[in-house]
Formats: sequence, C-alpha cells, structure tokens
Amino acid sequence: MAIPKFKTHEDINNFLQRDKDAWCRPMVEEYIEMCGSDVESVDIKELNGWLKDEYQSLEEGYKEYRN
Repeated sequence: MAIPKFKTHEDINNFLQRDKDAWCRPMVEEYIEMCGSDVESVDIKELNGWLKDEYQSLEEGYKEYRN
C-alpha cells in the first residue's frame, strides 16, 4: 500500500475525483468529514500524518492477525 502525500487542497480534490484506492479513499473521506466536510478547511500536514498513523495501525493489526 502506498500512502499518498498531499501538498495542496487541489491534490486532495483530484485524489477524491480520480483515485479508486479502496483502502485510502474512505480514510481521506472520513478525515474530511471530521473537519466539517470542507476540503478547503483541511490541514494538509495533519491529514498526511493522520493517514500515516492509520496505515501503521492497519499494518500492526494485520501482523497481529498473522501471528
């Protein structure tokens, strides 16, 4: 899984319009919803960090499941 790293609000909008990533898209949508459903109000640095944390959590859960 590749973690997207957004640089602008336009990057986020483009991702939501074009990307069909079954893992990441719902996470991005959830984060935007937590911020009031307005992409322009999203703190991009915070979103990138949150996505990284979510992916790490998924990886740890998967490793525990496999062991």
